[in-house]
Amino acid sequence: MKKPKIWIRVCVHLLLCITLGVQSSEFGNTVTDDITSISLLKQNIPKDYKIPVTYVPKEVGGMCWVALNVFHLELSLRGLADKFGSISSNKYNISILIEMLKETRYHMKNLEAITYDFECHYRNEQWQTGHYFHFVEDFLKTARLNRDLPEECDPPPCPTATMATTITTQYPTSGNEPLRFLPEVVERSLLSLLVIPIAAVVFLFAWKVKSRRNQHQSDERNSVEGGLFTGPEGTLAPPLEEPSEKNRLNIIETV
Repeated sequence: MKKPKIWIRVCVHLLLCITLGVQSSEFGNTVTDDITSISLLKQNIPKDYKIPVTYVPKEVGGMCWVALNVFHLELSLRGLADKFGSISSNKYNISILIEMLKETRYHMKNLEAITYDFECHYRNEQWQTGHYFHFVEDFLKTARLNRDLPEECDPPPCPTATMATTITTQYPTSGNEPLRFLPEVVERSLLSLLVIPIAAVVFLFAWKVKSRRNQHQSDERNSVEGGLFTGPEGTLAPPLEEPSEKNRLNIIETV
């Protein structure tokens, strides 16, 4: 009777081992899956390829960093997957990462409210392949360690206008904006100083034109006055003739 009982126990243990082995092969190891997928994607996608991402930095998100980035990171990966064909290995590996993010997001609540509270802290950037997938790997590791969402996520104050200007200068969004070598206040003061020499030049030019006009008028006046002492054809009028000696004698005889 002992031998049949021993064989029954052996059969039960074998069945349990086979069942657990099949289940483990079906679900796989998530750590191995994401590391393998990320390494393959780094190799297959060009290093200088720019991938857009919307994120909140760790120093801003704190304990809520995973919850703040899970949705936008999933959208970023979906946009990247759309760049490849349906039979592409890159699309398949990206789909594995998307499923992990969906599972992480499934256990979180009030994501919409938390995202809205931190709206002013999100940054839109474009990262190269290595930097992007390093962020994805860091996110998945952090998500496995912190599965429970904190009860409260208090956002820090929104960045001021000065901080926003600094961030825009460090991470420019477009190349169409002109570069400023001087502050706007200095440029305005320089422009106001240029008005003085320009006004002086205009004044001197007007004064010179007026003086030439006055000189021309005086020349014309002199020429008119000189014409009174000239003949009809511009020659000098002859002087009056003195009475001849014969005429003088005739005048005396008459007297």
